[in-house]
Amino acid sequence: MKVLRRIAEADGAQTTGSDAALGGHDEKFAHGADLVVYSSAIAPDNPELTYAHENGIKVLSRAEYLGQLALGYSSVIAVAGSHGKTTTTAMLGSIFAPYNATVHLGGTYGGECGHVGGKKYFITEACEYRRNFLHLLPRVSVVLNVELDHTDYYRDEEDITQAFNVFSRSAPVRIVCDDDPKSAPLQTGNYISFGMGEHCRYRAERLVWQKGGTRFTFTDSGRPLGEISLKVMGRHNVYNALAAAAAAIAAGIPFADVKRGLESFAGVGRRLEYLASPCGCDVYTDYAHHPREIESTVGCLREAGYTRIGIVFEPHTYSRTLSLLDSFASALMLADDILLADIYAAREDPYPGVSSQLLCRRILCEGRCARCYSTFFELNEAAAQLVQKDAALVYCGAGTIDVAARAFVHK
Repeated sequence: MKVLRRIAEADGAQTTGSDAALGGHDEKFAHGADLVVYSSAIAPDNPELTYAHENGIKVLSRAEYLGQLALGYSSVIAVAGSHGKTTTTAMLGSIFAPYNATVHLGGTYGGECGHVGGKKYFITEACEYRRNFLHLLPRVSVVLNVELDHTDYYRDEEDITQAFNVFSRSAPVRIVCDDDPKSAPLQTGNYISFGMGEHCRYRAERLVWQKGGTRFTFTDSGRPLGEISLKVMGRHNVYNALAAAAAAIAAGIPFADVKRGLESFAGVGRRLEYLASPCGCDVYTDYAHHPREIESTVGCLREAGYTRIGIVFEPHTYSRTLSLLDSFASALMLADDILLADIYAAREDPYPGVSSQLLCRRILCEGRCARCYSTFFELNEAAAQLVQKDAALVYCGAGTIDVAARAFVHK
């Protein structure tokens, strides 16, 4: 919402705002407004929404408002995917920096949630929750991957895949990952492919994995365009970089600027963000809150050569924990040590019988050890026992687990 507010102000609007954690909600914030915009975290009985409805003030969801703002730009690139959209959007922002693009992020890059620039290029994340991304009409659509998530809204894998398919085909220029089997319904008609398979137009070849980064040769239809050295680790970030490169080239950006932008990209906040190395153990904070994201995070650390990996995980929402319970257990067991915090409820009320203990018991049934802690103090006390030289300790989750991670390294 921060960047959307800044864009509105740059367009000449006067704005106010409210947040539960910063002064709370009050109808006074809507007094005199011509428009009230709300996020998906806002309850229907919010006092500002209630005041707006009772007084005939126009009301738009955040997704609807984002779609309206995007109409004011000449060229819109929208990045969707169950995983990786914040990083890919930030990579595009780095590539387009010399072109003064306006960038809208769901996370932070360089301490900011985006950039308010000119009116030619608008680069934005396209969130699939509640089909929000269908409010956008981009010139270039990017789909990184498709995975069942947001199980409080989508019925099944077919339901969410259909939504991604509609989004992808809303743009005249479509970028789709050909290596993602669940994106198969999108891999028809006229589209631009990326990946590591031989059938992909834009490919990464001769990959070199290392701590702190990845190096590969970027090819277009088998023709090498040059080597790219990323400052971020992991196979998933190679895919993110390929998608960003494909979208930028489709928008007319020369490869020299693509290479410069990707090589200067230093990583998004809380995406395997390095914090410190107490006693030679590297500590990271990561936004991973889906089984596939946890798999990617642990796999990335394995490829980087860590001898032992500990994971401190805060499950995000009761519905996701319950519906993906077995997948979460399998993903977490890829680590050597597993510590669990209480579930972060986000927008949900508690589900009877669903807790981190349920996930812990599922892991124990597989003969692996996992432990639950109800406070971050207890969690960090246990995490301190995992510190050893040449090991990695990663705090994962989309809730408040980052607070625990930063408290741990400052202890």
